[in-house]
Amino acid sequence: MANHEKELAYLTRYGYLPPSRGEQADETSLVRVALTQFQEAAALPVTGEFDETTAEAVARPRCGFPDRVAVDPFTAAEPGEFVASGTRWAQAVITYRVYNTSPDLDAARQRQIVREAFHRWSAVVPLVFVEVGDGQTGDIRILFGSRAHGPEEDPAFDGPGSVLAHAFFPPPNSGELAGDIHLDEDETWREGVGAGGIDLLTVLVHEIGHSLGLHHTTTPNSTMNPFYPTPNTPMPDDRAGVRQVYRDHIWIASLYRDLLGRRFDDAGLDGWVRFLLTGAMTADGLVRGFCYSLENSERIVTQLYFKLLDRAPEPGGLMGWSDLLRRGMSRQALVAGVVESAEYQLRNPTPERFVDSLYRRLLDRAPEPGAVDGWVDLMKRGMSVRDVANGFLNSEEYTRNIVREAYERFLRRSPDPAGWDDWAGRVRAGLAHQDLAAGFLASAEYRAAVEVWW
Repeated sequence: MANHEKELAYLTRYGYLPPSRGEQADETSLVRVALTQFQEAAALPVTGEFDETTAEAVARPRCGFPDRVAVDPFTAAEPGEFVASGTRWAQAVITYRVYNTSPDLDAARQRQIVREAFHRWSAVVPLVFVEVGDGQTGDIRILFGSRAHGPEEDPAFDGPGSVLAHAFFPPPNSGELAGDIHLDEDETWREGVGAGGIDLLTVLVHEIGHSLGLHHTTTPNSTMNPFYPTPNTPMPDDRAGVRQVYRDHIWIASLYRDLLGRRFDDAGLDGWVRFLLTGAMTADGLVRGFCYSLENSERIVTQLYFKLLDRAPEPGGLMGWSDLLRRGMSRQALVAGVVESAEYQLRNPTPERFVDSLYRRLLDRAPEPGAVDGWVDLMKRGMSVRDVANGFLNSEEYTRNIVREAYERFLRRSPDPAGWDDWAGRVRAGLAHQDLAAGFLASAEYRAAVEVWW
């Protein structure tokens, strides 16, 4: 092995060989397995030998982050798709600071490139990257350094060529270096691949992937492949990886879209993510927080005013009804309260007009012949307006319509018969419409689906 010390050091540095390889007989087998795994990862002909193609691959410019976590080639996982580090940022707003810039490019332009590199990832997952200046540390610290450029646990760079940059996983991994990105100042940094230097954007996009919690992948043409140049936009394998790592962030951001009908606000998303990931709030509690929030309550009131009264709510009505909903009143009770109001009664002054209106406004259809007469007869015998309204609200037709709407709105599909029956039965038994929505939004099906829909 003496003639291949460079290759052996490379295989050890990037995780294909353990630091101590034991006796010579064992070493030969270890090295052969390690070479095979490296050749597979680098998309080379698999020979298990120190051949010319392998030597050329060892000399290729690349990320300085290890390719493999395992140090025993016989037990290491097979090369494959993305691998997550096991840590992630426990917030949605992540700050970064550019500590210095390279003399190879205009400093202002470098900052623009950094912003663009972060944007390539924020377009894939709901993370917000904010640059901070002097006096603030930043969650992710970006700097250019040469050779030994940091504490002992920060690997030294090797001069021009080979290692271009390295980064560190989110906390608690990597200690004080968590999330940081270091670029080798001895490289010639340029804009564009093949422009007589190293493309800064390409390297930054790759390293940010590590800062977010992704290992290297062996999937060809992926951003997280270790060998430069890689795509400077996250590819399908990269997107799948980072979306799995930040699946809780995606789920919470999706609640804004699917329940509140809008994009998340940065501070709101950050707060909910912190509540969930620090254990201050359960997933069920978080969903109920959304469903019984002032914003969702105001949306419910506004929608029902237009549906039942053909107008927007007046400020007093909006505030009063929303407050009741926030404190736990069901949407059904709000419907009953509105149809019992003096305004609704003035619009529908006779029992016949009132019952007809409930068919049209609650069931979205005209009554079948003779249906109104039965309800009118009950009202003449003393049934109250509220009881008639509750009869409609608790009917099989109305509850099944409400459940079908939940399936279509939140799961993007038609209800399955068993699920339809179960949820409709719960609503007829008194489950609030807000809790029906919460059940769908907290379900495993919804949480898995939004990773694909994001």
